[in-house]
Amino acid sequence: MTGSASDFPVPLPEEIAGWSADRDTVYTRETIYGYIDGGAELYLSYGFESLSSRTYTREGAPDIIVDIFDMALSKNAFGVFSHSRETIDDAVGQGSQYTKGLLLFWKDRYYVSILASPETEDSRTAVFELARRIDQAIPARGPLPGVLTLLPTDLLVEESIRYFHHHVWLNSHYYVADENILRIDDKTEAVLAKYKTGDARWFLLVVEYPGEPEALAARSDFVKAYLPGTDGEVVVQIEDSTWAGCRLSGRVLAVVFNAPTKEAATTLLTTVEEKVTSTPGDGGNPKPR
Repeated sequence: MTGSASDFPVPLPEEIAGWSADRDTVYTRETIYGYIDGGAELYLSYGFESLSSRTYTREGAPDIIVDIFDMALSKNAFGVFSHSRETIDDAVGQGSQYTKGLLLFWKDRYYVSILASPETEDSRTAVFELARRIDQAIPARGPLPGVLTLLPTDLLVEESIRYFHHHVWLNSHYYVADENILRIDDKTEAVLAKYKTGDARWFLLVVEYPGEPEALAARSDFVKAYLPGTDGEVVVQIEDSTWAGCRLSGRVLAVVFNAPTKEAATTLLTTVEEKVTSTPGDGGNPKPR
């Protein structure tokens, strides 16, 4: 649907460094498919509410396209941003990434994309000036998902952190199974992160379920499918000679994949368990930070 500046959740300038606002469009959950063909499901799975898009034009220069996604909650905005993050940069908002004409950042409930392609020196300057203005126009800083506080920090590759609550995104980052054997859905909070030392790389998945019965069921399904013949509370060496295992703490399930040693896997599981038991809440309910 066509919109106007008054429909935007964040005020935008009419002119920036020689570029002038040309057209505004607002998309809803029903119309976003027409704008992001094949990519709308990512945003919808994170609670997308609306997208406000503005195109700036300047003669002889690339268009600048600003997309502001209202993701309803800050944890959803962070989740979308984390989906493809490759670097750690806080130049704009609560986290940002710039790659040859494309600046992505998140702040509070908003995920922002600013594109100018092909990149020129002038367009890069305009893109960052736009980003700074949008950043300033969003007064609040939103809390990160509480489940992130359960990640051990030693050997953590921070830019690898991926937050989601739809099982398809787990497989996009680390393939586990075609079926949703961990019962990840919109009622769960899941975070996947990479750990490394030397040439070794391994993964930790932490899933917070709405209650202990759901966590127990997920643990049972996972063990049967991925760690058959074990009780799921131990770390075992699998066919590729790496180590895998899981541990249930209240309604939080921690799973390690691809660990180089039994000790590396056990350390992560133990640390998560300690964090759960020391976190205020009901049986492992991390508080947002």
